[in-house]
Amino acid sequence: MMLVLLLSACGVQKPIVKPYQNIQDLFDQSTVLNKHHVGFVLKEAGQATPMVEKNANLYFTPASNTKLFTFYTALNMLGDSVPSIQYIIRKDSLIIWPMADATFLHPDFKTQKSFDFIKNKGKNVFLVTGRYQGEKYGSGWSWGDYNDYYQVEKSDMPLYGNVLNVHVDTAGILNYNPDLPSMFVGEFTTSNQAKAIKRSIFSNDFVVPKTYSANFSQSVPLVLSKNFLETILTDTLLATGAIYKPVTTLPWRKVPASANVAYSVATDTLYKHMLQPSDNFMAEQILLNCAAANKMTMSTDSVIAFSKKNYLSDLPDKPIWIDGSGLSRYNLFTPRDMVALLEKISAKVNNDRRLFELLPAGGKSGTLRNMFKDDTEPYIYAKSGSLANNYCLSGYLIGKSGKKYLFSFMNNNFTSSTASVRDEVARVLTFIHNNY
Repeated sequence: MMLVLLLSACGVQKPIVKPYQNIQDLFDQSTVLNKHHVGFVLKEAGQATPMVEKNANLYFTPASNTKLFTFYTALNMLGDSVPSIQYIIRKDSLIIWPMADATFLHPDFKTQKSFDFIKNKGKNVFLVTGRYQGEKYGSGWSWGDYNDYYQVEKSDMPLYGNVLNVHVDTAGILNYNPDLPSMFVGEFTTSNQAKAIKRSIFSNDFVVPKTYSANFSQSVPLVLSKNFLETILTDTLLATGAIYKPVTTLPWRKVPASANVAYSVATDTLYKHMLQPSDNFMAEQILLNCAAANKMTMSTDSVIAFSKKNYLSDLPDKPIWIDGSGLSRYNLFTPRDMVALLEKISAKVNNDRRLFELLPAGGKSGTLRNMFKDDTEPYIYAKSGSLANNYCLSGYLIGKSGKKYLFSFMNNNFTSSTASVRDEVARVLTFIHNNY
């Protein structure tokens, strides 16, 4: 009798636990995730109902997840190539209306089609300025970050990424790009106390460390002005070896209907540069570029309003969308909005291979190159977002089953380290990959 009872006990089946309950346990049992605000949505591609929802309808600060909104807007408003400048030719003059092309003379873009176009025309260059209608910084940006590489001034005619790139050359000397004319640098002073280059808040005056390491490098945002623009562009043209009259700026005048457009790089090249390293400057300029390409007022607000009305009106919740990059803490999105946006992006691109090549790939590229390194092939393609006390990740997950999932994992107001939260995000998503 005892043997029968033992055999019967061994044969008892535990109740089948639904998959979503297993995933929910990862949240319930986490000592990290239970100490701050967490939003999560997981949805299988092509399915109407999410598998898991946690605070899906609550608003979170998205940080650079905002760039997914910029990306989708650009997919709808730009073509295959970036419109760089509009122009007309009048006798010996080339009159240019800038279109906020972020790649213009940017050191990361070796091909410079629009600059070469200007150079090869051999005309006197006139720049019509005043197209950008807005402040140099976005709403909700921190003025305390003015010296940091990630907070660059917006402009209708960016040059060299609107930053001064500094590095130590082989001779151990600081090298500057662009090599700024001294007349536009009030002072380059050295300091024994300085550990990094510090720019004056309102001018291109720099304090430079007196001593620095052999691998020292820094990118410092520049203060922009009409005179600065004229001189830098003139100086760059002269450096090509040709003789040019100084570039002249003109006050704003309407772009004539007869104006032509010169293009620069493929838009996918621009999107990749924005998404993978999470480039704030690129994101902000892309929105302005969208405005110029569609004959709109060149402002962040006008493009966002247009996108919300024409492309995003069917999102589950009304997005509070303020800037292109996610620097603003005024941005607020819900996790279910992020997943709905991912569905829209996927449908618009309609090519997973192309889409996944643009996004950071787990263990391989961009901001995710040091995460999700367990498998030989990436299984996470997503956009991360980080601000102090906030970390979000939204994108696409490929399960070992071969199924594709969309997810948004939003973490706000934590007091633990970002690394610990990031580790928990990786733990949950890796579990999903391994089991679904």
